[in-house]
Amino acid sequence: MEAHNGLSAKIVEEAGFEGIWGSGLTLSASMGLRDSNEASWTQVLETLELMADATSLPILLDGDTGYGNFNNVRRLVRKLCDRKVAGVCIEDKLFQRPIPSSANANPWRRWTSSAVVIKAGKDSQSDDDFVLVARVEALICGHSMSEALRRAEAYHAAGQMRS
Repeated sequence: MEAHNGLSAKIVEEAGFEGIWGSGLTLSASMGLRDSNEASWTQVLETLELMADATSLPILLDGDTGYGNFNNVRRLVRKLCDRKVAGVCIEDKLFQRPIPSSANANPWRRWTSSAVVIKAGKDSQSDDDFVLVARVEALICGHSMSEALRRAEAYHAAGQMRS
């Protein structure tokens, strides 16, 4: 069940749910912002800390595209582990989508870049139970099932290659 602050996290727990989805949309909306990465990762982290303090349920954060490159994901994962957040879901699309009519319109990261982001996140986790979910956007972006599966396999492999 979705929660976006300490009170809603407590309500989710008292309603009997077994986990919390920290939605990027509702975290942003609760701050009066659009769901377009206007909330900084530190603002999101601060809210998650309040949620984690209010409940014992595991929280999975909608981490959008990871708030930047692989270095940002490293820091994000370390900070989430420090705050006892159960995991983060990272998308393989780009935040700043190109203009569709441009010759290079491609709303997602190259799969190799996404694999680097996933590996960096996994290498940075301090809790072995922390979960990094790689969200494949291939079908949403109009690509084939074989492309989606190729990406999923690459992301799985990247998550297994911890240093």
